[in-house]
Amino acid sequence: MEPTSHVPILKRIGTVLLAVGLLDIAVMVYCIVNRVSYSSSFNLIAVIAGIFLLRGSVRAASIVRWFAVFMLAGFLTLVFAWPFLQPIDLTLTQVRLNPLSAVASLGVISVLLALLFWLYRELGQASIQAACAAAGRKDRDMRIPAAAGVGVVVLLAIFMAILLGSESVSKAKSMAEQQLGATYRYHVSSLNIMTNGQSTFVTGVVTAWNEKEIRQVPVKWEEH
Repeated sequence: MEPTSHVPILKRIGTVLLAVGLLDIAVMVYCIVNRVSYSSSFNLIAVIAGIFLLRGSVRAASIVRWFAVFMLAGFLTLVFAWPFLQPIDLTLTQVRLNPLSAVASLGVISVLLALLFWLYRELGQASIQAACAAAGRKDRDMRIPAAAGVGVVVLLAIFMAILLGSESVSKAKSMAEQQLGATYRYHVSSLNIMTNGQSTFVTGVVTAWNEKEIRQVPVKWEEH
Protein backbone atom coordinates (compact mmCIF):
# COMPACT_ATOMS: atom_id res chain seq x y z
CA MET A 1 0.00 0.00 0.00
CA GLU A 2 1.40 3.37 -1.02
CA PRO A 3 2.26 5.67 1.94
CA THR A 4 0.20 8.46 0.39
CA SER A 5 -2.69 6.37 -0.93
CA HIS A 6 -4.95 7.88 1.72
CA VAL A 7 -4.44 11.48 0.55
CA PRO A 8 -6.83 11.41 -2.47
CA ILE A 9 -9.54 9.93 -0.23
CA LEU A 10 -9.08 12.65 2.37
CA LYS A 11 -9.17 15.33 -0.32
CA ARG A 12 -12.39 13.90 -1.76
CA ILE A 13 -14.01 13.84 1.68
CA GLY A 14 -12.68 17.31 2.44
CA THR A 15 -14.15 18.68 -0.79
CA VAL A 16 -17.57 17.25 0.08
CA LEU A 17 -17.50 18.65 3.62
CA LEU A 18 -16.35 22.06 2.42
CA ALA A 19 -19.13 22.16 -0.19
CA VAL A 20 -21.76 21.09 2.35
CA GLY A 21 -20.54 23.64 4.88
CA LEU A 22 -20.55 26.51 2.37
CA LEU A 23 -24.02 25.52 1.14
CA ASP A 24 -25.29 25.47 4.71
CA ILE A 25 -23.82 28.94 5.32
CA ALA A 26 -25.52 30.22 2.15
CA VAL A 27 -28.88 28.82 3.31
CA MET A 28 -28.38 30.38 6.75
CA VAL A 29 -27.64 33.79 5.23
CA TYR A 30 -30.70 33.52 2.97
CA CYS A 31 -32.91 32.67 5.96
CA ILE A 32 -31.52 35.56 8.01
CA VAL A 33 -32.09 38.04 5.17
CA ASN A 34 -35.63 36.79 4.62
CA ARG A 35 -36.36 36.43 8.35
CA VAL A 36 -36.94 32.71 8.12
CA SER A 37 -36.30 30.55 11.16
CA TYR A 38 -33.16 28.47 10.70
CA SER A 39 -30.56 27.00 13.02
CA SER A 40 -27.53 24.88 12.26
CA SER A 41 -24.20 24.35 13.97
CA PHE A 42 -22.93 22.14 11.15
CA ASN A 43 -21.81 24.79 8.67
CA LEU A 44 -18.61 26.22 10.19
CA ILE A 45 -17.58 22.84 11.60
CA ALA A 46 -17.94 21.25 8.15
CA VAL A 47 -15.91 24.03 6.52
CA ILE A 48 -13.09 23.79 9.06
CA ALA A 49 -13.03 19.98 8.91
CA GLY A 50 -13.07 20.10 5.12
CA ILE A 51 -10.05 22.42 5.01
CA PHE A 52 -8.00 20.19 7.31
CA LEU A 53 -8.94 17.07 5.33
CA LEU A 54 -7.99 18.80 2.08
CA ARG A 55 -4.57 19.33 3.64
CA GLY A 56 -4.35 15.58 4.31
CA SER A 57 -4.58 15.73 8.11
CA VAL A 58 -4.97 12.23 9.55
CA ARG A 59 -5.70 13.79 12.95
CA ALA A 60 -8.69 15.58 11.44
CA ALA A 61 -9.74 12.32 9.79
CA SER A 62 -9.74 10.55 13.15
CA ILE A 63 -11.68 13.34 14.87
CA VAL A 64 -14.25 13.70 12.07
CA ARG A 65 -14.90 9.94 12.04
CA TRP A 66 -15.41 9.96 15.83
CA PHE A 67 -17.93 12.79 15.67
CA ALA A 68 -19.68 11.28 12.64
CA VAL A 69 -20.39 8.12 14.65
CA PHE A 70 -21.42 10.19 17.70
CA MET A 71 -23.90 12.28 15.69
CA LEU A 72 -25.19 9.32 13.69
CA ALA A 73 -25.98 7.35 16.85
CA GLY A 74 -27.51 10.43 18.46
CA PHE A 75 -29.81 11.26 15.53
CA LEU A 76 -30.96 7.65 15.15
CA THR A 77 -31.74 7.48 18.87
CA LEU A 78 -33.57 10.80 18.62
CA VAL A 79 -36.02 9.23 16.17
CA PHE A 80 -37.14 6.78 18.86
CA ALA A 81 -36.95 9.34 21.69
CA TRP A 82 -38.94 12.02 19.85
CA PRO A 83 -42.34 11.08 21.44
CA PHE A 84 -40.74 11.87 24.83
CA LEU A 85 -39.65 15.31 23.61
CA GLN A 86 -42.83 16.34 21.77
CA PRO A 87 -46.38 14.94 21.81
CA ILE A 88 -47.09 12.66 18.86
CA ASP A 89 -50.35 14.47 18.17
CA LEU A 90 -48.47 17.77 17.76
CA THR A 91 -46.01 16.16 15.35
CA LEU A 92 -48.84 14.64 13.28
CA THR A 93 -50.64 17.99 13.24
CA GLN A 94 -47.49 19.73 11.99
CA VAL A 95 -47.20 17.18 9.18
CA ARG A 96 -50.87 17.51 8.24
CA LEU A 97 -50.98 21.31 8.29
CA ASN A 98 -47.60 21.87 6.63
CA PRO A 99 -46.71 18.77 4.60
CA LEU A 100 -44.12 20.55 2.42
CA SER A 101 -42.16 21.66 5.48
CA ALA A 102 -42.38 18.15 6.92
CA VAL A 103 -41.11 16.60 3.69
CA ALA A 104 -38.28 19.15 3.52
CA SER A 105 -37.27 18.44 7.13
CA LEU A 106 -37.36 14.70 6.50
CA GLY A 107 -35.24 15.18 3.39
CA VAL A 108 -32.63 17.23 5.24
CA ILE A 109 -32.45 14.67 8.05
CA SER A 110 -32.12 11.81 5.55
CA VAL A 111 -29.29 13.58 3.70
CA LEU A 112 -27.54 14.34 6.99
CA LEU A 113 -27.77 10.71 8.15
CA ALA A 114 -26.48 9.51 4.77
CA LEU A 115 -23.58 11.98 4.95
CA LEU A 116 -22.64 10.90 8.48
CA PHE A 117 -22.72 7.22 7.51
CA TRP A 118 -20.65 7.97 4.41
CA LEU A 119 -18.06 9.81 6.52
CA TYR A 120 -17.86 6.90 8.95
CA ARG A 121 -17.39 4.38 6.13
CA GLU A 122 -14.97 6.41 4.00
CA LEU A 123 -12.78 7.50 6.91
CA GLY A 124 -12.62 3.91 8.09
CA GLN A 125 -10.85 2.71 4.95
CA ALA A 126 -7.71 0.66 5.48
CA SER A 127 -5.38 3.21 3.87
CA ILE A 128 -6.58 5.98 6.19
CA GLN A 129 -6.38 3.77 9.26
CA ALA A 130 -2.86 2.72 8.26
CA ALA A 131 -1.87 6.38 7.85
CA CYS A 132 -3.27 7.14 11.30
CA ALA A 133 -1.30 4.26 12.80
CA ALA A 134 1.88 5.40 11.03
CA ALA A 135 1.35 8.87 12.51
CA GLY A 136 1.19 7.34 15.98
CA ARG A 137 -2.55 7.76 16.46
CA LYS A 138 -4.30 5.03 18.41
CA ASP A 139 -7.07 3.01 16.79
CA ARG A 140 -10.31 4.51 18.17
CA ASP A 141 -13.06 2.20 19.38
CA MET A 142 -16.16 3.46 17.55
CA ARG A 143 -18.42 1.90 20.16
CA ILE A 144 -17.46 4.74 22.50
CA PRO A 145 -18.83 7.64 20.38
CA ALA A 146 -21.85 5.50 19.48
CA ALA A 147 -22.62 4.92 23.16
CA ALA A 148 -22.00 8.60 23.92
CA GLY A 149 -24.43 9.69 21.20
CA VAL A 150 -27.13 7.36 22.49
CA GLY A 151 -26.44 8.44 26.08
CA VAL A 152 -26.81 12.15 25.36
CA VAL A 153 -30.24 11.69 23.77
CA VAL A 154 -31.43 9.35 26.54
CA LEU A 155 -30.37 11.87 29.19
CA LEU A 156 -32.14 14.62 27.25
CA ALA A 157 -35.34 12.56 27.13
CA ILE A 158 -35.15 11.87 30.88
CA PHE A 159 -34.53 15.56 31.60
CA MET A 160 -37.50 16.56 29.45
CA ALA A 161 -39.73 14.01 31.17
CA ILE A 162 -38.77 15.49 34.56
CA LEU A 163 -39.13 19.07 33.30
CA LEU A 164 -42.60 18.45 31.86
CA GLY A 165 -43.80 17.55 35.34
CA SER A 166 -42.44 20.70 36.96
CA GLU A 167 -44.48 23.61 38.34
CA SER A 168 -42.89 26.04 35.86
CA VAL A 169 -44.14 24.02 32.89
CA SER A 170 -47.63 23.81 34.39
CA LYS A 171 -47.68 27.57 34.95
CA ALA A 172 -46.46 28.26 31.40
CA LYS A 173 -49.25 26.11 29.97
CA SER A 174 -51.79 27.79 32.26
CA MET A 175 -50.70 31.26 31.11
CA ALA A 176 -50.96 30.25 27.46
CA GLU A 177 -54.40 28.74 28.04
CA GLN A 178 -55.57 31.99 29.65
CA GLN A 179 -54.73 33.74 26.39
CA LEU A 180 -56.16 31.24 23.90
CA GLY A 181 -58.70 29.20 25.81
CA ALA A 182 -59.44 25.51 26.19
CA THR A 183 -59.90 24.78 22.48
CA TYR A 184 -56.16 24.19 22.11
CA ARG A 185 -53.74 21.62 23.43
CA TYR A 186 -50.48 22.93 24.91
CA HIS A 187 -46.83 21.89 24.90
CA VAL A 188 -43.92 23.87 26.35
CA SER A 189 -41.39 23.93 23.52
CA SER A 190 -38.79 26.04 25.32
CA LEU A 191 -38.23 27.28 28.87
CA ASN A 192 -35.44 29.47 30.22
CA ILE A 193 -35.05 29.97 33.97
CA MET A 194 -32.62 32.59 35.29
CA THR A 195 -32.01 33.76 38.85
CA ASN A 196 -30.04 36.65 40.33
CA GLY A 197 -30.18 35.47 43.94
CA GLN A 198 -33.26 37.53 44.81
CA SER A 199 -35.68 36.82 41.98
CA THR A 200 -36.19 34.13 39.39
CA PHE A 201 -37.07 35.12 35.84
CA VAL A 202 -38.81 32.59 33.64
CA THR A 203 -39.34 32.98 29.90
CA GLY A 204 -40.56 30.41 27.45
CA VAL A 205 -42.60 29.51 24.40
CA VAL A 206 -45.70 27.35 24.55
CA THR A 207 -46.91 25.63 21.40
CA ALA A 208 -50.70 25.64 21.17
CA TRP A 209 -52.47 23.52 18.58
CA ASN A 210 -55.79 22.14 17.44
CA GLU A 211 -57.05 20.60 14.22
CA LYS A 212 -56.96 23.93 12.35
CA GLU A 213 -53.76 25.70 13.42
CA ILE A 214 -50.56 25.77 15.44
CA ARG A 215 -49.59 28.88 17.38
CA GLN A 216 -46.50 29.88 19.37
CA VAL A 217 -47.32 31.69 22.62
CA PRO A 218 -44.49 33.52 24.44
CA VAL A 219 -44.78 33.56 28.23
CA LYS A 220 -42.75 35.20 30.98
CA TRP A 221 -43.02 35.86 34.68
CA GLU A 222 -40.96 36.73 37.74
CA GLU A 223 -40.82 34.78 40.99
CA HIS A 224 -39.59 36.20 44.30
